[in-house]
This record gives sequence, structure tokens and C-alpha cells, in this order.
Amino acid sequence: MRLLMTAAIALSALAAPALAQPAAPYKALGTEPFWSLSIDKRTMRFEAPGRPTVTVPTPRPINGFAGEIYRTRRVDVNIVHKGCGDGMSDRSFPDTVTVRVDGRSFSGCGGTPIGGEQRSVLDGDWAVESISGGVVPRNADVRVSFREGRLSGNSGCNSMNGSFRLERGFLTTGPIATTRRACIGRAAQVQERNLLALLGERLSVSRNRGGKLVLTGRGGKRLVLAPARGGPRPR
Repeated sequence: MRLLMTAAIALSALAAPALAQPAAPYKALGTEPFWSLSIDKRTMRFEAPGRPTVTVPTPRPINGFAGEIYRTRRVDVNIVHKGCGDGMSDRSFPDTVTVRVDGRSFSGCGGTPIGGEQRSVLDGDWAVESISGGVVPRNADVRVSFREGRLSGNSGCNSMNGSFRLERGFLTTGPIATTRRACIGRAAQVQERNLLALLGERLSVSRNRGGKLVLTGRGGKRLVLAPARGGPRPR
């Protein structure tokens, strides 16, 4: 009898479906406040402005009724395979994601955005060519990147980062944080001031025939952005 029971347990274990590990990496994000989560075979990493980054070993997922669940002492993740919009762009995602970190809950979207044509026109790395009609010198390190609701870049003097949203063809940024290095020369000071002032406005977003982005604010003031090396190509 004991041999029969042992054999039955072994056969049951062989028949049980293996719990799949996440595709590497699985990514989720949320807004208000902005946060991001990545899951690979080794670690789960949660990031949000003003909070320390939390990294924990990836546990074996639990196959829930509608998706996967990851539980650790500090981070719990509940992935539901239900369509989700991030509220900051024209993209949609296959999953609705809830993350609980140190007792606080965050809601957002996860998985690969659905449909390449729904990718935000802003996404990628851009070199700033002109600001309010002033041409940016070619040797100036003035650039901006847009990814997953986050803006980052360099004004030519200081690094900058913040959040953004793209709705109905208009770009709106959240508060932009910068480093505090002094600009060398008045021209660089004016350039940085004008760039940050324009990014603080509600800007219409369009593309010209050369594949450059044109961001237009009040009074027709514009930022012209060209694809940076390794950045998005005109479509």
C-alpha cells in the first residue's frame, strides 16, 4: 500500500503544471504618482519618485483566477489579464496591475503595449535643435527623452527629470527637477531658462516632414526636436 501511495504522489507531481516564471523582464507602470516595476527571473524592482528603490528576490508566481500573483515580505504584485490604459498616452496594455509596497498600494498597467501604432509619438531620445526660435549650438548637450511617462534629459547645464502625459495631441509635464550646476555664460543661462519654461507649458505635438518633433506653446513658441543617435527614426 505504501508503495502504491508513493507512486501515486509521484505521478501527481509529474502531472501538475509547472508555474511559469515571468518573461524577462516584465514591466508595469502607474501614474499619480508615477511608479515603475520590473520583474525578471531573479529580482522584482519597484521605483517611485521620493521613495527608496525596493528590490526583492522574485518568488515563484501563484497562478490566480485571472492572472499571476507574486508575494514577498515587502512587495506584493497582482497581475490581472484585463486591458488597461495608462492615462498618460494613447497606449493600451494587456494587464491591470496592483502593487503593494511596504503597506502602500499602487495601481497601474503592465505588459507590452498593444499595437505598435499605439506607441507614443514622443517615445525615444531626442536632440533639441531650437528653443523659442533660438538655434541650439551643435556642441551643446541639450537633449530630452520620453519613456513610459517619464521625461529626462539635459538642458546644456543641468540634468533634468520629471513626469509627462500625452493626451489628444498635447504634452503636459509634471514638476521638473534639475541639478543645481551654474550655467557658464549668459547664452547658456537663457537657453536653459527658455527650455524649462516651454516644457512647463501645455504643448501641442506634431511632426514635420523631416521626422522632427515640433512642440508648440503659447504665442507660437516652439521646441524642435530631432531623433538622437540611437533614438526613434521618423515613421
